[in-house]
Amino acid sequence: MKKALLFTKRNLKEMLRDPLIYIFCAGFPIAMVLLFQIISHYSQDSKMVMFEVKSLIPGIMVFSYSILMLMSSLLISKDKTSAFLKRLYTSPMKSKDYVIGYFIPFFIIGIIQSIICIILGYIFGAVSNSGFIPFYKSLLLIIEMLPIMTLNILVGMILATLLNDKSAPGVTSIFISLSGILGGAWMPLETMGNFEVVCEAIPFYPSVYLGRCITKAPHIIPDELGNEVLYSFSDRGLLFLIITFIYLIVIGLLTILFFNKRLKNDC
Repeated sequence: MKKALLFTKRNLKEMLRDPLIYIFCAGFPIAMVLLFQIISHYSQDSKMVMFEVKSLIPGIMVFSYSILMLMSSLLISKDKTSAFLKRLYTSPMKSKDYVIGYFIPFFIIGIIQSIICIILGYIFGAVSNSGFIPFYKSLLLIIEMLPIMTLNILVGMILATLLNDKSAPGVTSIFISLSGILGGAWMPLETMGNFEVVCEAIPFYPSVYLGRCITKAPHIIPDELGNEVLYSFSDRGLLFLIITFIYLIVIGLLTILFFNKRLKNDC
């Protein structure tokens, strides 16, 4: 464990030296929330439910974690290119030490991203007089987002392990696009029929849905009487939890498997 923590410290220092971390992981969520609030303010539609902070913040959180996938793939790809990893493979470190050492720094950045998004929710909720959520629900929202955050980091690590330094970031950008489209962060998936069913089988949308259950965000479609319907945890929410954890277990095992394979091939 000591070796993993030393490796974690090195990777955290490498990340903090990279200005892209501050631009994408901190600045990007702020820019996205600000953009959609401006669109909502100047829209002819007096009430754009998708862009209300209670609905928007969970979506932005899930989308922002896809940036962690990109950054983790970039760091590992950089280490592979410089032969840093090959030199480390001669050390007594095991595959779990590599996984932990790369994972923890991005997990910390992900928590910071979550806090930034929630603070934005309070700020824009106060500005628009729509309010946000109580403090204890903010903590619950962060906890609920941990599985999808972990998934994004691990997928980035897998892609960097399997692909070279030129192709890994490019493939990662595809996942970033899919997160925005399939996650329903700013798209009304409830109105898209069968397309929503497809999105439910991929962990981006279930994570957004569960986040909106916590924030009590309104659905874009009212009931038969025209009354506002809020997201609520029901049998559907339980299904989404199961789907997310199945993905988490599978991707976690694959990450260890691919790092083990890479370690054996390069030794």
